[in-house]
Amino acid sequence: MVDNKKLEMMKYIRPYYDYYNGPVTDVNSPDLVCRTSDMNPKNTDTRDVSAGATVGLIFKADDLPGSMVFDPRHVGPCLVYMAPMSSNGKGDVWFKIFEQGYNLDTGKWCSDHVIAADGQLDVTIPADIADGEYLLRGEIITLQNALDIGGAQFYANCVQIRVSGGGSATPSGVRIPGVYKEDHPGIHFDVYETITGYTIPGPTVYVADNAGSSKDDNDTSDTDHDSDTTAESESNSASGKEQDGYDEVPSESESDTSSDPGSERPGYSHHHCPKAYRKR
Repeated sequence: MVDNKKLEMMKYIRPYYDYYNGPVTDVNSPDLVCRTSDMNPKNTDTRDVSAGATVGLIFKADDLPGSMVFDPRHVGPCLVYMAPMSSNGKGDVWFKIFEQGYNLDTGKWCSDHVIAADGQLDVTIPADIADGEYLLRGEIITLQNALDIGGAQFYANCVQIRVSGGGSATPSGVRIPGVYKEDHPGIHFDVYETITGYTIPGPTVYVADNAGSSKDDNDTSDTDHDSDTTAESESNSASGKEQDGYDEVPSESESDTSSDPGSERPGYSHHHCPKAYRKR
């Protein structure tokens, strides 16, 4: 969806594994980028979007009328990144344009807001970024199993967009995989205990000149990101595989994207995992 105009489902998203709507659980997997092995930009259409426009990213288990958005026990933060399409998601190219975690006042996660909005997460394209083609990467990290190292589940998808009417900004970025560590307090986290604070993983949100932050005003998550986030990205990249792009990042590492439902904590529903449909 772009500026409240509904677009054709699945038209602009990097194709993911239709036969397995499962998460990535390895923070060093190349599948963390877009959960797809098809990183050829020519195999996906590119949507024209104006700088400063509102884009709706749709996360649903399926797009059947009246279907569940996704299992409400899958709770966690939402993060949205962009990267120049010419990079195909490789290198220190991903800059964050949105994040929302846990609201201490309401006791709600970003995932709760997405469910309440019938699967839609609205984000604003920075008004000052340079014109050109970008990958827009929407991600929900679900934490229902994150008490265990390696239990967090990453649901990411990438949309191809062509931005026009922007400025000249070229935000610095981080590497995916590489930016996350499995023991980060926002990734290794117990959602079953009383929550007194939550630190959103990844870099700080890029804020366009003369614009407000893309962080939700009602979000009371800890935004004091690690000061060495970029350094973590660089050091992890040596051991992590390079991603082929974003949005369902399948790089043939099926062991990274498949998980055993029998080993999941209560709350895992294989048939109701978040799946990002074509971002509008």
